[in-house]
Amino acid sequence: MKKLVIFTAILLSSAFSACGFYPYGEDIRFYFLDPNNFSYQAYSSFYYSTLSFEQSSDVTISNQDNEKLWRKYCDDKVLITDISSVLEGYSFSDVQENSMNPFLRYLYSKKDVEAINYLKFAKNCEYFNTWQDDPWERNDSLSTVKRNDLFQKAVLFAGKAKSNQIKKRYAFLALRLAFYNKDMKSIEKVYSQYFSPNKTNDVIDIWALYFKAISEKDSALKNLYFAKVFAASPEKRFVSWQYFSSKVPEADVLSLAKNRKDKANVLLLYGLYDPDKNLENIKQIYAENSKFDGLSFLLYRELGKLEDWVFTPYYSLFSASTLKEFDYSMNDFENRNTLKILERSEIDREYAKEVLEFMDSVDLTKVENPNFWKYARAELLLMIKNYSESLKQIAELEKVLPSEDPLRNNVELIKALDLFANQAHGNAKIPDATKDIIIKNKSNKHFIFALGRELEYLGNTDDAALLYASLNDPSTENIDYNVVYYQSISNSPQTYGIYYNEYFDYLDAVYSPEQLQSFITKIEGLNKNSDPFYRNFHLFNPSEINALYDLLGTKYIRQNKLNLALNTFNKLGESYFDAQYSLWERDGKDSYYSSGKVFDKNPFYHLKYTPDFISEKEHFRINKISVTKKLIEYLNKANDPKERDRDYYYFLVANCYYNMSQYGNAWMMRRYSVSSAGNFSIHEDNQEFNTASLAKFYYGKALENAQTDKFRALCIRMQGRCENYNYDFSAENTTNYSSKAEYYEDRRFIQNKYYQDLKNKYSNEYEDMISGCESFKAYFKARR
Repeated sequence: MKKLVIFTAILLSSAFSACGFYPYGEDIRFYFLDPNNFSYQAYSSFYYSTLSFEQSSDVTISNQDNEKLWRKYCDDKVLITDISSVLEGYSFSDVQENSMNPFLRYLYSKKDVEAINYLKFAKNCEYFNTWQDDPWERNDSLSTVKRNDLFQKAVLFAGKAKSNQIKKRYAFLALRLAFYNKDMKSIEKVYSQYFSPNKTNDVIDIWALYFKAISEKDSALKNLYFAKVFAASPEKRFVSWQYFSSKVPEADVLSLAKNRKDKANVLLLYGLYDPDKNLENIKQIYAENSKFDGLSFLLYRELGKLEDWVFTPYYSLFSASTLKEFDYSMNDFENRNTLKILERSEIDREYAKEVLEFMDSVDLTKVENPNFWKYARAELLLMIKNYSESLKQIAELEKVLPSEDPLRNNVELIKALDLFANQAHGNAKIPDATKDIIIKNKSNKHFIFALGRELEYLGNTDDAALLYASLNDPSTENIDYNVVYYQSISNSPQTYGIYYNEYFDYLDAVYSPEQLQSFITKIEGLNKNSDPFYRNFHLFNPSEINALYDLLGTKYIRQNKLNLALNTFNKLGESYFDAQYSLWERDGKDSYYSSGKVFDKNPFYHLKYTPDFISEKEHFRINKISVTKKLIEYLNKANDPKERDRDYYYFLVANCYYNMSQYGNAWMMRRYSVSSAGNFSIHEDNQEFNTASLAKFYYGKALENAQTDKFRALCIRMQGRCENYNYDFSAENTTNYSSKAEYYEDRRFIQNKYYQDLKNKYSNEYEDMISGCESFKAYFKARR
């Protein structure tokens, strides 16, 4: 029987962008609870995640209750490990008098023939403890006959056994054989003779109850039995959960519970089936059985939910990785808007406050693990931003937790987050008390990123960037796919698909030139910093620093601060840019071409998808320095009233600005990559990059200085081309671009005021200009 219940509704159709991978679910979930630091591994299959529950593959949970029962049978004179060796590794023929195993030697020394014969019989049954021995079921009928024969013997031996424990063990074997023969009537008969649901004193009773539950016809009673098995036997937890039916009304099952302990067991399983707020369930379990470790685990799961609901949006700016029942569709406006996402995080902080209020009413002397509950309180205080109280709780924990207790590791994470967040805006730094914690947890990328985000929110973008950069340290790469995906506060509904997992890309999109310059200054002095943390945490090699200077100059280009851009590019020198951006001279023989990030045309004289119509009067190697330098030179000439060819230079300047848009051959002056996925980004020059408005402006300046109608017509024609891009961009910003109205092109043409000016003022040139680009060359030559 296989049942997979998905606890969290994930709209997979919305989780992927049209172009492929888009992070969702476990890719984006933020959590700081490390299960290895807590004592709930027996519930490992039910840790909170965006995935369905599944049998834990990395941990086989066993309390060795069966081995302990055998040890007690042997008057505690045999080691658990020796008993395990026989139960798990020995075959029928290995159970013999000359065995060196202390467990078997003890039984033979006591002449305990009954126990020895039982062990031999149990080993003889092991082969048949499965649904079938043949994948093609060719011998299934033979197995059924053999199982039935063994079942009859088990019942017979159970009736003859003198020891109550051996009697129950034979009866259990009979139950298991009947189960694999799908004989529910025999299960009912044997169980009623040797066991009772009200007497579950040892592991054999629990295992027997598991088979009784399977055969039970009353659905409410079935759930009650499985709840008892789930609570008592870690080995049977996953299969018990699989058989448990959450569709049976909870009240019907609780009404059958004989005592508070059973009620708590039932409430736990219903709680595990609830992916939403589970506080009321936790309160009920506390009232019924406060010492229950299942209660603590359910609180642990609730912390996991709150981490997702509060921290995933707050730090990554993605919606929580799981959609609660009151969430909207992934396509909804609110789930695309980072400000709305942050608001949702604040709503869930209110729920964290409710959980905290309950915890403050709890008598910690009556719970299973008081230190865990104190830890949970500290993290909840962090969630509601009561950092000082959280730190007080942590200080109390640090006094009582042994130094070797793994819980201290999680306490340190929360302590560091508290100390980071508990600072004034504009004065935040990396607190000294957190530096050892950071180094110790450097590979915990979600933790490191969260610290960086706290600093960024508080205005310390230098240290935030340093922490972000450390996430891409090769020494922490490929650790269990440990990648942080995040968005920017600048994301809008139009840019919800833009995310980052590389610090350079994030700085490229988000940091201002001033912030980037400050960061560069800081990292250039890291190796000389008096603080060993800064000297050793994450150093940058010269190529990384050069790339950041390249980015700084590029940001100045975006702001049209050409002189600042040129000064920055000059620090890198021609050789840097020759290597990075001029590989076109190799005539396509370099693999670097695969990125398309090369200058292959002079942006002053050539336009993409347009036949060449301007002769190159100057030939120079094209890179960021030379383009910036020539742009400044041509602008100076164009702006000089004494310059005879002002119209010519304005036109060249306009060409360059045009080519620095997404439609040109020099887009790499403003970007490090381009995509056909959409025209929206969070770069500050997004509109210019998509509309070429500076090109339109300078084509207009060329028009103002033009001396012939043909050249004026050409200038207006180019303005009209740029206006089309502006029209497209505006339309995409206000409508669903994928469902444009019919005749969109015709309507755009009619509404383009430049094309209308061309038609009204230069009717003789209109047809030449509108029909295509073939006449551009003649019209440009007609400038004089």
